[in-house]
Amino acid sequence: MLQIRKLLLTQVCFESPEKVIVGRGEVWRVRFYVGMRSVPISVVLAAFCVYTVLLLILTRQKSQYSFSLVQGRDLSQGKDYDEVVQYENTEQKTPHSRIGIVEVIEAKTSPELYDTAISSVVCYSKIHGYDFHLINDGEYRQQCPQDDKFFRRHCIVAHMLKHYDYVLFLDSDIGVVNPRRRIEEFLDPHVDIIFYDRFYIWEVMAGSYLVRNSVWSQNFLLDFANYSSRLSENAYASDNGALHAYLAERILPEKNTELSTCLRIFDDIKGYGDLFLYEVCIRKLLGYGTSFGRIKILHKGTGWARDPRMTNSKWSKERDFMFHNMKKKTLKSYTSTPIPVRADPSAGWANWYNPFVGKLNLSLCTPG
Repeated sequence: MLQIRKLLLTQVCFESPEKVIVGRGEVWRVRFYVGMRSVPISVVLAAFCVYTVLLLILTRQKSQYSFSLVQGRDLSQGKDYDEVVQYENTEQKTPHSRIGIVEVIEAKTSPELYDTAISSVVCYSKIHGYDFHLINDGEYRQQCPQDDKFFRRHCIVAHMLKHYDYVLFLDSDIGVVNPRRRIEEFLDPHVDIIFYDRFYIWEVMAGSYLVRNSVWSQNFLLDFANYSSRLSENAYASDNGALHAYLAERILPEKNTELSTCLRIFDDIKGYGDLFLYEVCIRKLLGYGTSFGRIKILHKGTGWARDPRMTNSKWSKERDFMFHNMKKKTLKSYTSTPIPVRADPSAGWANWYNPFVGKLNLSLCTPG
């Protein structure tokens, strides 16, 4: 007879974005049990066909949320990459809330561009027992057909949210520098979604938020993802800019007469100066509080991530948790020590140096 059973893997290895072996998750194995009597070849072939069909169905069903790896192509580099790369602990150690960490990359983007940041999040997830998902957005094109890749990822988070109590969404260039801090520090049972102010401007960060699983929050993210269809062709800053207009619409009274002034600035943005003016306009309307009904916006310096420029990539074990903007193309190195706290004013704003000595050995990323 045909018996389908689950097999629990026990090894976890994340050597590089080009070769990923994922473990401690569920995969499906199909076994045939044949009696001692002779079996016609037609029966064997029929059973093999059933096996193949079931395997394809089960793999497809599991591919979005567990360890199934769907081979894709990186169109820009001509290399093979996994279309879905996910790390998951089936026995999560968090005592109360089931928390998932989700990152989304575009189908043609190589994870190598963010290897330091991604590896640090994988290590952090292993230490604390969080589920981690690095998702290629090509796997969700039917559910999330948005043309803009930045808006599409919020739709994907909405779909992933159904499987957790909370999801921490991260840009793929956000890395953990202080693994002693916990996501639970930022949970607030009185709100559904938490954003934070970026440190050096009046911008609410669109590339990371902590969201609680609820019908309201799923709809909030789906509506935000669909906001892309409302933008003009010359819209600036993609979801970063649009988030502020969207927040204002969700928070301010419908009869507010000042929002239209901010939106006129948004429709005519020519550069960063106009963008920052528009964001200041919106923030003035919202006020400087932190709680707005189901929405919370953490003040500068109190969120879980910041850009490393302010301290030249040095971090505080008391205050810091994650760094944003850890892209491979802007990684720099120093030839002498001590490294100054103040960054070189002539250096590029996005420049950073690696806070880790060498590559992370993920086999050492264990609890305790």
